[in-house]
Amino acid sequence: MKKNKKIILVTGVAGMLGSELVSNLVKKKNYIIIGIDNFTLGKKQFIKKFLNNNNFKFFNIDLSKKVKNRKLINLLHKNILDEVWHLAANSDIRSGINNPNVDFKNTFLTTYYTLDLVKKNINKNTKLIFTSSSAVFGYIKKNIDENTPAMYPCSNYGSFKLASEGIISSFCYLNNIQSFIFRLPNVVGKNLTHGVVFDLSNKIKNKKNSFLQVLGNGDQCKPYSFSTEILKSMLFVIKRKHIKFINYYNLGTNDKGVTVKKIVSLLKKKYKYEKKISYQNNSSGWKGDIPKYKYSTKKINRLGYKFSLNSLDAINLTISYL
Repeated sequence: MKKNKKIILVTGVAGMLGSELVSNLVKKKNYIIIGIDNFTLGKKQFIKKFLNNNNFKFFNIDLSKKVKNRKLINLLHKNILDEVWHLAANSDIRSGINNPNVDFKNTFLTTYYTLDLVKKNINKNTKLIFTSSSAVFGYIKKNIDENTPAMYPCSNYGSFKLASEGIISSFCYLNNIQSFIFRLPNVVGKNLTHGVVFDLSNKIKNKKNSFLQVLGNGDQCKPYSFSTEILKSMLFVIKRKHIKFINYYNLGTNDKGVTVKKIVSLLKKKYKYEKKISYQNNSSGWKGDIPKYKYSTKKINRLGYKFSLNSLDAINLTISYL
């Protein structure tokens, strides 16, 4: 690779955030993006238009195992990565409830082997960006900020996100590089692969369903942010000067969120759905689901970034793409 090129590695490149990040970066002539995905949740159609772009190098690799792909290793050889965007993870929280191996494999091991892959291709100027989650906090009733101890996750998803934060922390200290750990709210957007809007939309479109079964009682209320704004905020943060090795940020809006019942009503209107809606008696959609939480974004606001779309705006915009 040419020395004047900025080299960026993106894992989970075919997911919602990864594909949008590539769309943003591939337009820049001085960037080379190395994308990795195995299409467990990501979709090939999300990155298809970039596959013939000379600035984009794609590898279909399972990062839950030690990487032995010689073409990728040779590509990285003698090149220093400017940024590592580690976005690969299990993002379907419910799938990991009954099978811890899902999150161990697709969240924790992907982190471990991503760090193993890049360790010879970094220097003190490399930036490591990791998308963590509010799930690392578990059931905490007070307003969550960056100083809230992330010690009580109640899902395997949250546990292995927290474990990933831990090994990233030690990796950065030992290798003298800077990392940015972004704890995300519920992210929605154009290229959905999971989540309440995705699931309910698919149930409504399935003509075999005689009614719409909603997980939980519908009063679950969470903040939502649109993927484009999430990425803008991350790019904004990493361009600012930071003196710490590990930098934590809560991202998203600072509003009260949107209830599942409201999302159902918006989807009913979108699809002109007239069948029965059935709710459960549980306050949570599944064991380990956090029905409500308060989320402080004052740290990124003080840095100078505020989200323009509130939770309802983000949901409405997402539904417009369905």
